[in-house]
Amino acid sequence: MSNIIISGSTNPTLARQLARQTKSPLAPTEITKFPDNETYVNIKQDLHSQNVFIVQSCSNPANESLMELLILIDAAKRLQPKKITAIIPFYPYRRQEKKVKSGESVTAELVARLLKAAGANKVIAVELHTEKVEAFFDFPLVHIRTLPLLIEHFGKKIDQARDFIVVAPDHGSADESSTLASALGIPLAVIDKTRISFNTVEIEKLTGEVAGKNVIIIDDEISTGGTLCKVTAALKKHNVKDIYVGVTHGVFADQAIAKINRAPIKEVVITDTIPQTKKYKKIKVLSVVGLISKEIK
Repeated sequence: MSNIIISGSTNPTLARQLARQTKSPLAPTEITKFPDNETYVNIKQDLHSQNVFIVQSCSNPANESLMELLILIDAAKRLQPKKITAIIPFYPYRRQEKKVKSGESVTAELVARLLKAAGANKVIAVELHTEKVEAFFDFPLVHIRTLPLLIEHFGKKIDQARDFIVVAPDHGSADESSTLASALGIPLAVIDKTRISFNTVEIEKLTGEVAGKNVIIIDDEISTGGTLCKVTAALKKHNVKDIYVGVTHGVFADQAIAKINRAPIKEVVITDTIPQTKKYKKIKVLSVVGLISKEIK
């Protein structure tokens, strides 16, 4: 029995790197479209009694990426492997983890049920939006956190601890920001904000002394970049020096890159959970291959 990696179409580079890192074969797979745009999958390798790991980042377009993953899982299941693990570096619908209004779906939970129904025995996901999503799984889930990568990266930037501070962009990120601050040996400040709509927030107050310091902000993702740019603009009014940002998922929707380029941000660190088609001056990419490969066993 051996481990076999199968790649979906959304993040083949990550799948190849995982195969190389774990010395696992990468199964040849055909993924195409029928004329009516339905997805066709053919796994061209015997999977009988093997441990199968299917890699798919369910990024934009989320529906298409998710459906392709479900079809890959079903196709693999029909080849009678010992076990199927879905590796989902970017989990779809992660922010729809609760019902806000009557008539809404808790879509993050639905995705977990769909994965199980398709035939996944286990899921490895990277930096879910909230730990609430973990409760939606009644089968094994490994939730990989990327904070160790950010601690290592930002630790190399700090020459004088007194010159830096971690700023939590909201109370929801305060615990993780506090862990980062403690690991780096620097203080923590917290921003209070009110969400006006899905992509609009108002900054109310800042708790902590940030004037004259370099700021580090971490979060799980950058989507439109609107909130981040408001936070950085507010920080500049408090006379901070350079602003560094670290997130796991570079979603970069709705002109986010243009907003970041205009914002007073020195560097944005992301990971390769979502492949980036272009290189940008302010953006540095860290790899999650090492973190994920530890779970391929």
